[in-house]
Amino acid sequence: MSGIFIIAQKEVKTAFRDNIFLIITGLFVLLSAISVYIGSSTKNAELQAYQSIVQLLQNQGATSFPPQPEIFHLSVLSNIINYVSMIGAVVAIFLGFETFSGERDKGTLKLIAVRPVYRDQIVTGKLMGGGIVISVLLGIVLIFNLVLFILVSGMMLPINEIIRLLVFFMTAFVYMMIFYTATMYVSLKTNDSTFGFMLMMIIWMAISFVLPQLADSQRSFAYALNSTAQTVTQVPSDTLVSKTIELFSPAVQFQNIGRDLLQVVPETANIGIGTLLIRQIGAIAEILIPGLTVLLLSYKAAQKEEVI
Repeated sequence: MSGIFIIAQKEVKTAFRDNIFLIITGLFVLLSAISVYIGSSTKNAELQAYQSIVQLLQNQGATSFPPQPEIFHLSVLSNIINYVSMIGAVVAIFLGFETFSGERDKGTLKLIAVRPVYRDQIVTGKLMGGGIVISVLLGIVLIFNLVLFILVSGMMLPINEIIRLLVFFMTAFVYMMIFYTATMYVSLKTNDSTFGFMLMMIIWMAISFVLPQLADSQRSFAYALNSTAQTVTQVPSDTLVSKTIELFSPAVQFQNIGRDLLQVVPETANIGIGTLLIRQIGAIAEILIPGLTVLLLSYKAAQKEEVI
């Protein structure tokens, strides 16, 4: 076990000494902090629009008014869903890229392999090191978001919403670890570090952009008229084809879970966390299964002599 911890410690030190990784991480933290301001501004704009409509109706002599829009606390933080889905995945790819390709390019991988440590322990140590780095990163983002939310809104989150937020960040950890593990596997299998990195970026683009857009193109749309604001809203409806396409995109599944947890969907904003997780059990499985599959393939690949 000491060998595993030594490798994990090395991975953590290497990550936080890499200037490019620190820049990407800093950008991720900065954008997550900005998201609180954006979310707060958006909700304030909704309330101001409602007040403007009420004032207009009062001037016209109306005596009944539309109900005030309900603002859920965690929805102010909802922009973090997209930042984790996009930038968080890139951070995990960059971090995982160095696990074996970087060691192989520097010639240090052979030195690790000749020491009294099993090859599956090398994978476990690197997995643990990456998990620690991602946990620290998400912990910083969580603290920033909570502090900024309190400063901007002047309110404290109730315990049930804090639990929702913590579960969201645990889900974000699993999501980022999928990309880290997949990159580690590609790093193991390819001797060309540039090709491996580009391959993972193509996979990331397909999962995060191409498949969601393809799924959107297969949805059916209806149109709803808002009689108060006199606006037409496009209402999408899932089809069998769009749902099938989304099954191959962990990014979509993560965003669906995140929207429920962060109260973006009004229908699930007040239900219990247990009921919510049961409701999203399919999406959770669709995130976990690819990650566990790639992890098992990584352990299998590490046993082959030629990969080291």
